Amino acid sequence: MASNLVRHGGRLGRTGTAVALAFLLSGQAGADTRIEVSSDLAAAAAATEPCPADPGVEAPDAEAPAPEASPGPVKLALEDGKYILGAPVRWNGKDWLVFSGVAAGVVAFGFAADVPARNKTQSNQTPALDDLTRIVEPFGAEYSWAVIGAYGIAGFVFRDPDARDIAVDSALASILASVIITPVLKRVIGRARPNQDEGSTAFHPFSGDQAFPSGHTTQAFAVASVISAHSDKVWVSICAYTVAGLVGFSRIYHDAHWSSDVAAGAVIGTVVGRGLVAVNRRLRARNENLHVAFAPILDEDRRGLEVVVRF
Repeated sequence: MASNLVRHGGRLGRTGTAVALAFLLSGQAGADTRIEVSSDLAAAAAATEPCPADPGVEAPDAEAPAPEASPGPVKLALEDGKYILGAPVRWNGKDWLVFSGVAAGVVAFGFAADVPARNKTQSNQTPALDDLTRIVEPFGAEYSWAVIGAYGIAGFVFRDPDARDIAVDSALASILASVIITPVLKRVIGRARPNQDEGSTAFHPFSGDQAFPSGHTTQAFAVASVISAHSDKVWVSICAYTVAGLVGFSRIYHDAHWSSDVAAGAVIGTVVGRGLVAVNRRLRARNENLHVAFAPILDEDRRGLEVVVRF
């Protein structure tokens, strides 16, 4: 592989701090991957010359408190993880009542719908449904990350802060809901999948059975909830949740999950997605001076992308 070089630099000036990240591809083919990171960003920033002040603009008071830095992805991830994963610790009686009601609803739904839904979908399969479920199911896996990446690219290319925030929030919601919460529940609960023919009440904790909850559905609803929460257009929410719902249906249709697995995944994805957006809005509201720009790096020895974040 070509060696990957990450360079950090900075500038302190009248408007704040600028951090440049250059992602470079260079070196000979077959070289090892290498990442270099500046260990003292403040020293690198101080080494550069200050930005010249605009004529006629009064210099800021040296004793005035510096504005709070805009939260970066790492801070957002830490705050989101603390809020989402630590939520049960902060719940009051009403919150636990709501949680108990939702949990009871999922269990009741499972007893009432799991077996009938499986029988119905397995006995009414058609070529049209085969094609539809095959197309939509990846939106609970790799296609969802393609959607996140598309929002991220649009956010940087067109300098659209909403698209950039959707990309960041969707990625963080996916990690919390689909990489942390759902896998842990799968492992602890150990429910058998319907295609194992053990019945809807077969639970083997820590056995490796991973039916409950549905990971694909969790992922799809986490992304759909973030997109919906960031949009004030009804049709956007309808489209997002329709695709997520079809992902859940496809998992039942392919005999990979019971209907209650899908219902639980939808609840987890929705709660995490919407809760994370609410937290990040408060964090971003503390400082709205974040500016992001990018430029390609193309010369004889280097190929890459430079991203400049100023706050």
